[in-house]
Amino acid sequence: MGDQTSHDDLPSLLRRSHIHEGHDHDYNTRFENRNSEDVHRDALATAHIERERVREIAIEALSLYELTQEQQRLRQKTEQEEQRVNLEHERAVELVRIRELENKARQIPKLPPRLPTPPPPPAPSDPPIQKPAPIINPPPAAPTPPVQAPPSQAAQQLQQPQTQTQPTPTSPNPNPFATQPPPAPRPAQTPQFQAPAPQRPPQTQNHVTAPTSNSTAPSHVFPGLERYLEIHKNLKNLRLFITNAGKADKALKTKTGEMRRALRQSIGQLTSEKGANRIPVNDQAAHNGDSLPTLFIYLLNVFCKAIITQFIEEAGVAPKAADPVGVIAISVFSNPQFQWRNRPLIDILIAKMRVVCPVLFGIRGSEKTEEGRARLGWKKEGGHWVGEQVHSTRMTGLGAGYAALCLRDFSKSKLANAWPPTHYWQALASIVSTPPDQSSPTQFVVLRAMVENYEAMFLRFYGTAAIAALKVVLVDFPDRALERNVATSSLKVLADKLERDMGLKLKN
Repeated sequence: MGDQTSHDDLPSLLRRSHIHEGHDHDYNTRFENRNSEDVHRDALATAHIERERVREIAIEALSLYELTQEQQRLRQKTEQEEQRVNLEHERAVELVRIRELENKARQIPKLPPRLPTPPPPPAPSDPPIQKPAPIINPPPAAPTPPVQAPPSQAAQQLQQPQTQTQPTPTSPNPNPFATQPPPAPRPAQTPQFQAPAPQRPPQTQNHVTAPTSNSTAPSHVFPGLERYLEIHKNLKNLRLFITNAGKADKALKTKTGEMRRALRQSIGQLTSEKGANRIPVNDQAAHNGDSLPTLFIYLLNVFCKAIITQFIEEAGVAPKAADPVGVIAISVFSNPQFQWRNRPLIDILIAKMRVVCPVLFGIRGSEKTEEGRARLGWKKEGGHWVGEQVHSTRMTGLGAGYAALCLRDFSKSKLANAWPPTHYWQALASIVSTPPDQSSPTQFVVLRAMVENYEAMFLRFYGTAAIAALKVVLVDFPDRALERNVATSSLKVLADKLERDMGLKLKN
């Protein structure tokens, strides 16, 4: 009790006192010797050892980091070297391929003798050359003599595009237009889709639709094709005539300029909305005279040029933009107010299409030669050919525009279609009948543009025949191509897309 301590606690107390005494003694000793030389020497030695240890660790870490960096540099250098070697290899392969293509291109000029021989003008000009005087007088009711009479350039453009008035019996059997009145102003003999003969060698793919015309133009070239070039030349002369007349008459120059700008602005504002592109038409008598006003032809020429420009600039980037432009174009030329003697003047537009996109009319050529590019409608700027991408964009817009022009349904309209779908079939047939050694990427680009976004309209017009035609266009024709490129594979991609989106299986 109190401060008394039991005997059991004495040993522990003794031990504690002993420990405290030893600890205090050691502490006192160190405290007394804290400034001695030995203590400082020991501290310096300890610090030196620690510093050396830290230094060795730092050196080791630095060397490891340098090794890592060196390894990374070597890896990057190896990858760069591998990439360079691969690029050099690819470049060498491309050079070899280019040389092979150049060697093939040198051989191509041996084939074109077929193309220079078929100038169409001799064939149509042979009958007039016979010129028996009594024969000219009997058929005064034919449209050709009255149109040749007017001296004006505008009337000359309308002479022969409408002289051939055969119906369209050469279109495929499932053609739903067989019962329609013959609206086509120039129903050229259709190079039909007897083309699943693609498996034959190139030399055996001559169409046999007209065996008696072996000495004339090839069957894949549209009859009377050169007439479009004459129309285009006459239109240029007409434009020059209006320009010169405007220099003498300022009022005429101002008025024609205003009308030209208004037309271009209206065409540039076309949209795909239903009813948004209606055109006010004055109620006036149809053109039934022996000639047409020069200004009328001039404005139609401006209108057609604006249509072509829209096809190239708008539809080349977005092919769907061609649809409203095609609708307005075919509507204008199908309207009796813009016709001559109830005949559409759409040859003005087709003549321009013939110049900018000859592939649509059966013209062939090699993109490796100057002559071939000129035949295919490859544009020149500043004396040099435009790039492949620019050319591809132009052909895409024109192909889509031609489809938008042809595939128009007039079954519920009182008007006659100025350019019926048979011309669409003709264009497809003339392209897919090309032998493999004469095909060009331009043809594949135009084909894709003509089919994409218009397959439903094509099927609506031709039904089962359209399915067979699409198989030839999207599967058989690219399979026969000697050269595999982006243009050929794009057709197969489109075939896969149709199978995915529409369930239309074209591949075997």
